[in-house]
Formats: sequence, C-alpha cells, structure tokens
Amino acid sequence: MKNERLRDRAYSKLKKFQPLSEQFLFPLLLLIFPFLSVDQGLDISDTLYSLGNYTFYDLMDTNWKLSIFIPSVFGHLLTFLPGAGTVLGMKIYTTLVISAMALLVYYSLKTVIPGWMLFVGEWIAESVCWCPSIILYNYLTYFFMTLGILLLLAAIMTAEGGRQKRRLFLAGLFLGINVAVRLPNVLEAGFILVLWFADFLEKKKLRDSIRNTLMCICGYIVGAGVCILGAVVIYGPSSYGSMLNWLFGIANDSQSTHGASSTLRTTLEAYGHTLSVMIVMIPCIVAGVILFQLKFKKVWMIRLAKILYLMGILILVRYYFAEGVFTTNYYYYDSMFQAAMMFIILSIVLDILDIISGVMDRLGYVSIMPGTNGERIFAMLSILIILITPLGSDNYTFPLINNLILLAPISLTQLRRVIRRSRGGAVHFPWHSMSMMVVVVLLVQGTLFKYGYSFIDGMDGTKRDTRMSSEIPKAAGLVTTADNASELTKLYNVLADNDLLDQKLLQFGNAPGMPYLFDMEPAIYTSWPILASNRIEDFDNALMNMSDYPVIVTDAVINTDSYGVSDKLDILMDYIASNDYNIVFEDEKYVVYAISHNQ
Repeated sequence: MKNERLRDRAYSKLKKFQPLSEQFLFPLLLLIFPFLSVDQGLDISDTLYSLGNYTFYDLMDTNWKLSIFIPSVFGHLLTFLPGAGTVLGMKIYTTLVISAMALLVYYSLKTVIPGWMLFVGEWIAESVCWCPSIILYNYLTYFFMTLGILLLLAAIMTAEGGRQKRRLFLAGLFLGINVAVRLPNVLEAGFILVLWFADFLEKKKLRDSIRNTLMCICGYIVGAGVCILGAVVIYGPSSYGSMLNWLFGIANDSQSTHGASSTLRTTLEAYGHTLSVMIVMIPCIVAGVILFQLKFKKVWMIRLAKILYLMGILILVRYYFAEGVFTTNYYYYDSMFQAAMMFIILSIVLDILDIISGVMDRLGYVSIMPGTNGERIFAMLSILIILITPLGSDNYTFPLINNLILLAPISLTQLRRVIRRSRGGAVHFPWHSMSMMVVVVLLVQGTLFKYGYSFIDGMDGTKRDTRMSSEIPKAAGLVTTADNASELTKLYNVLADNDLLDQKLLQFGNAPGMPYLFDMEPAIYTSWPILASNRIEDFDNALMNMSDYPVIVTDAVINTDSYGVSDKLDILMDYIASNDYNIVFEDEKYVVYAISHNQ
C-alpha cells in the first residue's frame, strides 16, 4: 500500500510537467531531432546524384524528370535559396520536410492520442529515417500521403456538411498530387478503403457513402490532373507518353527489380525472416503464462515472479544481440532493422484483431477485442500504410521503415489500449512485457542509429573524423572519413591542376554525384549511365551526339554483372579509343580521361 502511494505521488508530480512538455518541449525536440547528424557523411552516389538532378535540372533526362515531376521542380527551386549552394545547405532545407511531417502529425492527432505517446511515436519514426533527406521523391511521397490521410481522418470525424465535403475533397486532392511526386503513388487511391470501412462501421446509407466517395475522387482527379496537365504543357504530350512507356518497360523488364512480383517477393522475404527470429518469443510467452497461472499466496511472490520474467526477457534480448538480430553497429541498418520489423509485425497483429473485431461488432457478434469505431478506423489505416508503402520499390521493406510517421503513434496507441484493457490478471504480463521489449529496444536502437548512421559514408564502420572546409567548396562543413576526404580532394585537385573543371563531365560508375560535387556540367542526359533504367541504345546515342569532348571519370574497377553495364562499358571504351583520350590520373578508385588534342 505504501509503495502504491509513493508511486501515485511520483506520477502526480510528473503529471504537472505534462502540459508544458506537450506544448513546448516535445514539439521542439521533434523539430530539431532530425538535424542530429545533418552534417555527417559525404555520399557521392544516391545523395549527390539527386542534388545534381536538382542543380542541372534543364539537362536532366526528361523521362526521369517527369516520373518524379514535383520533387524535381521543388528540389530545383530549393537550389536558389540562401546557403543552398552546398551539400550541407541543401541537407538542412530538405531535413525540414521530416520535421514538418512529425509536427503535422503531432498537432493533428493531439486531440485523439495523448501528446506524450505522439512524441514517442514520432521520435521512433524520425530515428529510423535511413534515407537521405535530399532524396525528395521519397519524403514528398510520405508528406503528401500523410497530409491526405490526416484530412481523410478529419473528414470521417466531422459531422456531415460543408466542412466534411471540403476535407474529403482536400484529402483526395493531396493524394492525387502525390501521383506527380512518384507515379506508383497512384496506388494510394487505396486509402479510400478507410472511408468505406468507416461508413460500414457507422452504418452510413449507401447514398451517403457514394456521395463521400465521389467527393474524394473529384479531389483526386483535380490533384493528379492539374499536375499532369502542367507537365504536359511544359514538355508536351509526346514526352509524357514516352515517360509512361519507359516506366512500364522498366516494370515489365525481366531484369527489373521494380516489378510487382519482385516487390512482393522481397517484402515477403523480409517478413518471413523476422517471423523466423520471433518464433523464440512464443515459448517464452507460453512459459510466462504457465508461471502466472500458479496460485501465489503472497503479493511479493507475484512481484518476484514478474522480476524473474523480466530478467528472462533481458536474457532473450542478449540472445538476439549474440545472434546478430540486434547489433551495436549503429553506423549500419542492422542495428535497428529487425527491431523495426518486429514492431511492424506487432502492429499488423493488432490491426487484424481490431478490424475483425470491428466487423464482428457491426454484424452483431461478440468481438475478439473491445474497441471504438475510431480505434478500428485507425487499424484499417495502419494496415493500408503497411501494405501500400513498399509497392513499386526495390528496397525490401526499407520504404516502410522510413515511413513510420503515422504508423508508430497509431501502433503505440493500439498497444496501450489493449494493455490497459487486459490488466485483469498477471497472466497477461508475459505478452505485455514482450511487446514492450520490442518498443523499448526499437526506441533505444533507433536513437543510437540516428546518432551513428550516415548513408553510405562510414557504413563499413570507418569513423567519420574529417570535416571538409574549403578543399571542395560544395562539400564545406560536412564530416566524412579521412579516406573519402583524401580521395575526393585529390581528384578535385587533379581536375583543377589540369584546367579541367570548366569542362563537362561524363561519370561512368557508382559516383554519379561527381558533376554536382565538382560543379561540372554533366556531358549527357544522366550522371549515372550504368543504371539499368538508362537503356543501352540511349547511352550510345548520347555519346555519339555529344558536341564537346568531356572529361571522363570511371571507377577503377567496374562491376559488369549488372544488366547492360558490360555493353555500355564497351561503347564507352570505343569512344575513348576513337577520340584519342589520354589517362591524366589513375589510382585504386578512379581513372580520369581527357582529350589529348583539340578536335
């Protein structure tokens, strides 16, 4: 009794700080947390490739530009802002998109989810954002998806009338706009199932449901239509048609990893692997249930049993670290990936139970899990985010892990509700504890991952200990590894010493960020020609139609296993040989070719 009074007293003292924290501290932390490692890493692959596309927007491949129309335009506009002339400046601007999403969810759902729980959920979501913020076609996808979903939820929770219609229209509008962010986002039209499910639970008349659906569809058509029309006006109908043919060609290519079958296979592989390592939890929970079925005569015996069970969970966590399920490699994905997947699987289980319970309630049967219609609607939303987010990607379930901005707080709310409603006996303690273990591990591992990780640069464990200054102007202020700083600075000096920085640059290999980093205009339509999406015939035509003789930089060792790389390399070598190029620099990483005489 005394312990309970002490606990209640401590809780009441903490409760006093809750309003202040929720009003000021939590939003401030969510605003600044994504900037924790903003100066870390100098990646000249995906990150600077995107920056190059924004900077050299007019030279960018039209197919690629149209397929990610809004990110291309938005990224290009950002380059005109003060301080955006460096990698660090652009990273700061684009990181604001992550902060904005977290704050948008925090303030929008604060009336239905406790502020502290929203904070924890958003903290988790921000901590496992592994994708560079500069790759805007990912983050703008999440931004417009989140905005559309929040408006859809607001419409569902609004009484019928003009306000509800406006919100339904706007929800459709932003989800429609997302089609111009990335064409596979057309699948987000599936979020209309949330509205239908809500109408089903609330026994809406079919006429009203159809009217609401049409309002969403109108918004969707306007959002997608205006953006597509804008692109067609700027680039012409034939260019847009050509882009669609190009995308469908990639999706249907047997060598492509972007097709539906490939996406489904890799997604199922990810879930299968995580489920295989979670199986050991089942006997642990069963053993705990048996333990707490025993008749304890004293309260202290129950407390001792709980302490012993928690110690068992710590042993299980230690086992997971020993087996490499969790790791301390906070510079790499494996430190948090399986914990995040366990959290998602836990969410799926809760979602399915909630949805089935909602249907059973609606049909007049006894439900599996008590809950309100609003809670069941959240469950439907959660499962749709899980299903839709990875579609069209070749990155396993990483896109979903990168998009926990709504999923994390919703899942935490579901878990809290189920735990609070099943406090009837100690028999529930084992699965309560196991679920909380997953949340706590993800929270800790995600936070440490956020601190130690930088995309590509240092992912092999090499310490980033060198801050760039004026050696390469575009890289000023970034912290990278000593080897990366030395190699790139050496290459930049070679180009400068040979008066080559004013020429165009053709990069062949996995360093497509070189044109941006060295501020050299790309010689052809792409700075990453080895990608399978850049067809062999297009690369050949681009080389044959160059008016200048650019500087050519290739990787010293080129992996020709990927589709089309060997043929493209042969074409490039023939071009170099037939135009009297000389090697002006060569080391273990790069080879630089320049023309030997005026043509």
